[in-house]
Amino acid sequence: MEETSIIIIDKLRQLPPAKPKSYIFKVHHELCAANKEVYEPVLVSIGPYYHYKRKSQLQYMEQHELRCLNDLLTRKEEQGVATRSDQIRKYLGVLEGLEDKARGYYADPVDLKKNDFLEMLLLDGCFIIELFRKADWSRNEEERETDPLFEADWVAASLGRDLTLLENQIPFIVLLELYSMIGDRPDPLDLIKMAVSYLPVPDTLPSGILNREKLSDIKHILDLVRKLMLVEEILEMKDKSASTESTSGSVKKYILDLVRKFRLVKEILERTDESATSVSIKKYKYSATELRELGVRFKGVKKSKFYNITFENGFLEIPVIQIEDGTEGLFRNLIAYEEHYVGENKYVGDYMSFMDGLVNKPKDVELLRHRGIIESFMGDDEVVAAMFNNMCKHRILSNYY
Repeated sequence: MEETSIIIIDKLRQLPPAKPKSYIFKVHHELCAANKEVYEPVLVSIGPYYHYKRKSQLQYMEQHELRCLNDLLTRKEEQGVATRSDQIRKYLGVLEGLEDKARGYYADPVDLKKNDFLEMLLLDGCFIIELFRKADWSRNEEERETDPLFEADWVAASLGRDLTLLENQIPFIVLLELYSMIGDRPDPLDLIKMAVSYLPVPDTLPSGILNREKLSDIKHILDLVRKLMLVEEILEMKDKSASTESTSGSVKKYILDLVRKFRLVKEILERTDESATSVSIKKYKYSATELRELGVRFKGVKKSKFYNITFENGFLEIPVIQIEDGTEGLFRNLIAYEEHYVGENKYVGDYMSFMDGLVNKPKDVELLRHRGIIESFMGDDEVVAAMFNNMCKHRILSNYY
């Protein structure tokens, strides 16, 4: 017994301190089991989780990142900014100051040594910035014409997909610091605007979203995508939450009352008891076709808020959703982010759970297509129905209804 006690005490002494709040996670195994491929990069590895693929499956993009850095250094040298070696030393010096903070963003241990970690941040960060810069159609047309990444539309689509994977991220603070040194117009807001033109987010944003105060709240590219999708609600609730005490008594949070937003009748959905300590989640009573038989009429509407669903005068109005090859992957990664990030309201997952409740069979998809709610580029109602039915498996539903 004494020997066992010594062993336990020794393990306790070697136990590392608990990590601070993390933002970049590996998707938990139950979510991965539903469709593992939508969480893995197909073209480019960003960050440490898929770093091992850089010398094998993703070797071409590793070489392209080096060429990208070489072009950047050459351009800046020709502009008289600094020599190539001086530039690299400057960039690495700034990244070295961010190393501990950047490592803390990752929930899982990062095994890369210091030099490898800093090199990864430099290559990945410069690649993302240069990609966004070249994709800005208001400039840099000549550079696009000579860059193989802009020769085929599928490449841009695949890169946009890879950049929005939960496991394929670097901290946004790294991008902001690098952009302040290498950007053509080193205003951090310019980086956001270029990102919007490349990433799968709305191409028109409400006034007031792009301000410096909110830049520090963005954790990584996927978080930026999510915030842009929900921007109007976040801005609206920020003002309201300023005078609202949270459960902790001091920390103010963004709170979105989805019940008020959706305004759906009790007959459509069953409420959960919000005062219960353990939430009992129940399946929706009726699918879309069953609701139609009960007299509910459906209508697709063009709205900036993808989950602004209303029920009034017998009409269930649902914003149009486009279903294409990348839809499932984007929504799955957004849902995974909400599941892992403690304290984050589950707007995207709750919306997808609502749609899953309406769609049980292909005939439900057919109905929603005919009513202009679903615009499918998949060509098969059965495939779309399966996507909705599998999207929310193993996620923890919130008690928004």
